[in-house]
Amino acid sequence: MRSRALVLAATAAAAAILTWRLVSAPDVREDVPPEFAGRRNPLAGPEAIAAGDRLFHANCATCHGEQADGRGPAAAGLIPPPTDFRGGPVLAQHSDAYLFYRVTTGKPGTAMPSFHGALGDSERWQVIAYLRSLATAAR
Repeated sequence: MRSRALVLAATAAAAAILTWRLVSAPDVREDVPPEFAGRRNPLAGPEAIAAGDRLFHANCATCHGEQADGRGPAAAGLIPPPTDFRGGPVLAQHSDAYLFYRVTTGKPGTAMPSFHGALGDSERWQVIAYLRSLATAAR
């Protein structure tokens, strides 16, 4: 009887752990439309990063924060909250193609707007170069 209780307890524990892992696993699917798929940032280096820094602070910091930590003055009450590019896993989990797609089209179900009409292709790539530099600087 005792061994049956142990087997039952072990099975319940394993099920709980599996459920926790499935629920807490980050969703990193990159549903990128064909017109964005496989794109890589054509801009790199200090000039692109500096330009992206200026563009980020002029266009994105209101929500994403001056430190790109998701704590901008307009972030209060946004659900989901703006992405934390400093401490979160977003930059490591997503390709340039996905980031360019999201900056270009926005993200439905969030406050993230499209920057297609506000920023040109090169400017959107510069913002991504700046964001990538934050991940590099954090290492």
